[in-house]
Amino acid sequence: MRRLFDLVKSRVLLWIRGGSETDTGPEPRYGSSVSYTPCAACGEGSLVYDEDRGASVCNVCGAVDERPD
Repeated sequence: MRRLFDLVKSRVLLWIRGGSETDTGPEPRYGSSVSYTPCAACGEGSLVYDEDRGASVCNVCGAVDERPD
């Protein structure tokens, strides 16, 4: 019964906000390059290519990879 109530509640809140049922959130960035090499600065994150900077950036600490391609 609780699950049914939660479902109805979420649909009503969605209707009140004026959103659509197919709202999937932010658009995916197709073509983004990801390296599974650990970040040299923090050792935890992976390097992701940032188009604005034109370089690989750590997705955890934000350090820019300075290695030449």
